[in-house]
Amino acid sequence: MEDEIRQNGNLIESTALVKGQSRTSRPDPALKIWITNQVSALAVTFGIEIAERRLEVYAEHLADISREHLQRAFWRAGRDLKFFPKLAELRELAGALPDTLSDGRPGPEEAWARMPKRERMEEDSIVWCEEERAAYAACRPLLVDGDLVGARVAFKERYQKELAEARGQGRPPQWIMSLGYDIDHRLTALANAVQEGRMRLENALQFVPGDREDDFARMLPSAQRKLLLSGKVKNSPSLPGLAGVLAKMRMDGTVPEELKANPVHARETSSDHSPEEWRELREKAKAQIEFLKRSRNGSGSGAA
Repeated sequence: MEDEIRQNGNLIESTALVKGQSRTSRPDPALKIWITNQVSALAVTFGIEIAERRLEVYAEHLADISREHLQRAFWRAGRDLKFFPKLAELRELAGALPDTLSDGRPGPEEAWARMPKRERMEEDSIVWCEEERAAYAACRPLLVDGDLVGARVAFKERYQKELAEARGQGRPPQWIMSLGYDIDHRLTALANAVQEGRMRLENALQFVPGDREDDFARMLPSAQRKLLLSGKVKNSPSLPGLAGVLAKMRMDGTVPEELKANPVHARETSSDHSPEEWRELREKAKAQIEFLKRSRNGSGSGAA
């Protein structure tokens, strides 16, 4: 069988994947049938046709992973990837590659797939780990310039460096919410983070507008939905000071258009400007600060 695979250039990746697998193990036939059905459904999602021989190879070399982890991998592939996944990508999404340890941090490919890109850079919300945040800051100027290929390379290089350092020091992942303007996408990101254990439900609620709590509850598993609807889960305290004012405005969707046009955003990075541009930016920043001060004192629409 391995000789067959080596002769087929489209399936050559599978030879590398089986090296670490036990040659004496006998995968459950029912699991292999289930994998074949899932891969076929994924192919339909991506609008491609997949050969029966390729389905067999996928089933053979994914059968050493539990159904629970595979289900998560198929779901993430359909949600996050832009192209039909290779075997290595599915194994990474399932947590079965060496660089995807059980600390909860995503592998490089999965992390890149999660990042806001193009016109969604200010719209999408994401619950990311500190290493993803640092890598995104490194590649963001390239994304702004429209260089998606260069941004991907820069992101992966920085992320792998940050990942190695964090794991070498034994640091647990720290999950951070980065707010975007799209409320619907934010609710989805928060629900996913709660389901994946990256954020506690009571912490997620502080980013959910009051009139959207029912919508958010419907996105949660039944046990958490019941807790939320019963009123047993309460919001965590809001952020203090001006940061809290701005966060509440973003949460409620009440950020003025002038601030949206020149967002003060955690994903922003510095760039070179002329002296005239710097003066103009400082004036705009002063105006924004004054607006936030008025809002904090109760004279603006963003007051708590």
